[in-house]
Amino acid sequence: MRLTATLPLLLVALSCRQSEGTYQGYADLTASTGDSALSAVSSYLTLDSTSAVPYDTAAARTLERLSTRFGGIMRPDTVAVFHRQMLEGLDSLVLAMRVLGEREVSCTQERTFDCVDARDFGYILGSMRNGARIYLDARRRMRETLRSLGASFPDPPPVSPAALTSPGSQRP
Repeated sequence: MRLTATLPLLLVALSCRQSEGTYQGYADLTASTGDSALSAVSSYLTLDSTSAVPYDTAAARTLERLSTRFGGIMRPDTVAVFHRQMLEGLDSLVLAMRVLGEREVSCTQERTFDCVDARDFGYILGSMRNGARIYLDARRRMRETLRSLGASFPDPPPVSPAALTSPGSQRP
């Protein structure tokens, strides 16, 4: 009797474990989704704050959609902390894009008290650089961990290290 009750429980546990997928499947999905989200706004990483920073509606929508999808593919195990850190970086990018979008709407509607002026572009771009840096740092650590678990993690999207530092912090 006891063996009869244990066997179905063991089969259910094994099937649940198998349905989680492999680390390689997780690595592929995580890399493609997160890197696509970062790539959607990578052009902002090379801008400087001395001129107006335009808002790109399509890039913002793509970033939000992919960031939301990225949050839904987390595994509850060894790499979850890195996944959360990568998501935190993407969330910083989403928030910076929202601020930039609100700025454009407010300035267009001539609500000058809500309008972000040129002095704020540096903070917005700095937030984007910080988000990209958080994402890429956590991604590097996740890559090392997944490699030790036998999964390969593709190279990150090409982002110049100079693009991740604010122009004001680059002093001779």
